[in-house]
Amino acid sequence: MISAVIFDMDGVLLDSEPYHDQTTTSILESYGAKGAYEAIRPFVGRSPEDMWAAMKIKYDIPASVEDLVELQWKKNVSGLSDSGLERSEGLSELLEFCHKKGIRVAVASSSRQDFMEAVFDHLDLWKYVEVFASGSEVENGKPMPDIFLLAATRLDVDPERCLVVEDSTAGVQAGRMAGMYTIGYDNPTSGGQNVNAADVVVKSLGEIPKIIEQLSEVKILPVTSPTRKMAVVSLAQIIWNEWFPSIISQEQVNYMVDKFQSMPAIDKAIEEEGYQYFLEVLGDTPIGYMGVKEQEDALLLSKLYLMKPFRGQRRSNVFFDKAEEIAREKGKDKVRLFVNRYNYNSIRVYLRRGYRIMKEEKTDIGGGFICDDYVMEKEL
Repeated sequence: MISAVIFDMDGVLLDSEPYHDQTTTSILESYGAKGAYEAIRPFVGRSPEDMWAAMKIKYDIPASVEDLVELQWKKNVSGLSDSGLERSEGLSELLEFCHKKGIRVAVASSSRQDFMEAVFDHLDLWKYVEVFASGSEVENGKPMPDIFLLAATRLDVDPERCLVVEDSTAGVQAGRMAGMYTIGYDNPTSGGQNVNAADVVVKSLGEIPKIIEQLSEVKILPVTSPTRKMAVVSLAQIIWNEWFPSIISQEQVNYMVDKFQSMPAIDKAIEEEGYQYFLEVLGDTPIGYMGVKEQEDALLLSKLYLMKPFRGQRRSNVFFDKAEEIAREKGKDKVRLFVNRYNYNSIRVYLRRGYRIMKEEKTDIGGGFICDDYVMEKEL
């Protein structure tokens, strides 16, 4: 589920790249630079410090990088009110969509803070923008992910639940490196930037609400192909090593993942032991998995795990509902599960779903390890 949208500013919120080009080339030409427009093309989306450091060397400019950056931003801010710049087409609708859906909004731009604030004033964006991050606040500019990670931290939203909208090559790289779903906005005035490395490319900001809706769609998919089996293996590695070391030893975690959740183990469970596995997929992203097996008197709910960012949102309900549906289809009147006696959070979830503790059971799983569980059941 997308909880936040992080916008680049120039070329996304407003079509300001030509405006920046004009102010920058005017400064360069004042120092006698020739071919200034072409010289600054590779720096679209990157920090002004990087650009001016390169221009200072290329054109032997006597001013310091700091003075050149300061002059650029003063020109940008002072000329903004007379620039005629407006919100990009489709931006108002996208911002209203986010506002109505409770999706938080941030802006992460290589531009300086005073110019960002001037743009928010000029475009009347303060109603929508909750936080912003400026390139001057991070050690590494785009294409490094620092600025997007800073924005996510200020929002207190996990990167994997953020969506980035970018119009530059460097910005798309930064969004992907931050682990965020990245939309490349193919803005024709952004200097021929290549945004094809994005998760998806759009020609208009008006396309984005539909994409967000699609990314919020939840599907339960049977694990039947090698690709889906590998998705389970990957999820197990992440979830077990994040969740269980506070409950059992790391050595037991490693042993159980290898014994029960490796590719050979899952193949055997499905092909020979009668297990069915299912993935929960949000948009295109697997976020959890479940394993069930028919027993003589019940359906065994053997595995049910979700990635950390998606817990506490009732997303496990679709798995519980699916398990109960399968149980009824197989003529079973109860669902049974095993849970570690010290896995208190999971036990609370099971109790809320109507499961009752039936007994304690210890199982020798080999390797010198014991599973110390409650057996819980729910009558259907």
